[in-house]
Amino acid sequence: MDLNRLKMFLQIVDTGSMSAAARAVHLTQPALSRNLKLLEGDVGVPLFERRGRGLVQTAAGRALVPRARALIHEAERASFEVSRCARRAYFDLRLGTVDSVATFLVPQLVAPLTAAFPELAIKFSTARTAMLLKRVRAGELDVAVVAHSGPPPDVRHRRVSAYRLQFFGRKDRFARLAAARSQAEVQRFPIVEIEPPPGDEGMVPDEAMSYAVASNVASVKALVLAGFGVGDMPDFMLTRDERRQLVAVQVPHDPDCGIFVVGAPQWNGSVERKIEMAIANTLERLLAKRPA
Repeated sequence: MDLNRLKMFLQIVDTGSMSAAARAVHLTQPALSRNLKLLEGDVGVPLFERRGRGLVQTAAGRALVPRARALIHEAERASFEVSRCARRAYFDLRLGTVDSVATFLVPQLVAPLTAAFPELAIKFSTARTAMLLKRVRAGELDVAVVAHSGPPPDVRHRRVSAYRLQFFGRKDRFARLAAARSQAEVQRFPIVEIEPPPGDEGMVPDEAMSYAVASNVASVKALVLAGFGVGDMPDFMLTRDERRQLVAVQVPHDPDCGIFVVGAPQWNGSVERKIEMAIANTLERLLAKRPA
């Protein structure tokens, strides 16, 4: 449906006559009449009927008025957003991260990112790594920060740090935890874990008396620091003071697991790549400062 013809149609509605509408749109009255006929051909029904020397809207014409106004408004809004993008390097960034990064690193990422790109609109979400990679490959996310064993396949990626996981427990509650050298030995203590994905049994043994299944890593950390049990966490979640309260278990984790910034194929313009690089550089600096 032609937007210019819709605008002419609304001029007829608003002014109440063909002659006034023709003057408003700087056309002759016959030219305006031809455009109205073409619009009526588009919708397949008459929009006005003549009564004496005037025009009266048909039921179809009355139904079209709010829809025409909405279409023109959306078209003008789209034009405004595109022109603002061209003038001011305005971008929507659809960013996804794993929960641990979202909770403990993204809050420190926002300020430098918005300072470097003041017109950036961030649309943020969290999910597990598998879902984030699926959404990046489908073009539903522009950038994602994932924890993955080795480079994620089929996406542009940059490794910013190792993803160092350890089991932690309170020293004053679980001093013997330091002697554990296997996951089976860790499972003798009350376990705090994130709800495992479908098909994964998790770490809680069938005979466990006390355990906690949390929905996010912030809850795992809070319960571990409170002395409820032993939880598996990446080291960047803990401050030096918090580490002093805890004992870490020397159970090996995947040495190839890393934190990767991955980019979608369509997120590939010069400004887009600068934004992606800024995210990776900032995360790299933040993770370099984590307590030893």
